[in-house]
Amino acid sequence: MNSVIPISIWSRGMINCFLIKGTEKHILVDTGIPNSENKIIAQLNKQGVNKKDIGLIIVTHAHIDHFGSAYKLKQLLQVPILAHQLDVESYITGKADISTMKLNKPQWWLFKQIIKNQSTEPFQPDILINGDAEYNLKEWGTNGKIIHTPGHTPGSLSIILENGEAIIMDMMASGILLGGVMFHERIKHPPFHDNIIELKNSFEKVLSLKAEVFYLGHGGPVNKSQIIRYYNKYLKNISNTSYV
Repeated sequence: MNSVIPISIWSRGMINCFLIKGTEKHILVDTGIPNSENKIIAQLNKQGVNKKDIGLIIVTHAHIDHFGSAYKLKQLLQVPILAHQLDVESYITGKADISTMKLNKPQWWLFKQIIKNQSTEPFQPDILINGDAEYNLKEWGTNGKIIHTPGHTPGSLSIILENGEAIIMDMMASGILLGGVMFHERIKHPPFHDNIIELKNSFEKVLSLKAEVFYLGHGGPVNKSQIIRYYNKYLKNISNTSYV
């Protein structure tokens, strides 16, 4: 039976990675900010997971708080990295594409100035998903699949497991500040989205699937009713293609 285990990079779920426990090998989803590798390994050890039992790293999207330690973890774990082709430029340069960081609220402007010039060690993904192709995780000991869910970035990915759990990372957030801290049931936008129309379509795709518990990159987890509430509040009535 597969299960999702949160790995907190910043306390109280402000920045999350995840471990998907498989039948034999396990999957690490995202790698946190730069220099998070030791913290992640320590949390794996705390969960009784030997780093030799990790079979795959999935990088869900090209923001540096999600791929910041990918290169170092690839060296430590000696496993392939999977990502989407549309975000690959950020991975091979080690810099997030700030053109995708369209502010959801004006007060995030200063935060964007702080992070826009950050960089990390570049890496080349070993497995690339193209377009809307789905990727079956069965060969990695996991009953589930990866789907393309653009909107936050062009190449954002989500993981849908057959046990009813899903990892949708930064499609939405919950809590206060960057996420987590408190009021975990308070749904909200993360600081940035790239294309709100694509995000709406991605939520409709996710909601059409059989998932009940949703893990987020910032805050969470949330249930399906909270997902529907987010969709209805922020996305349902959007009908034009302009988004700044």
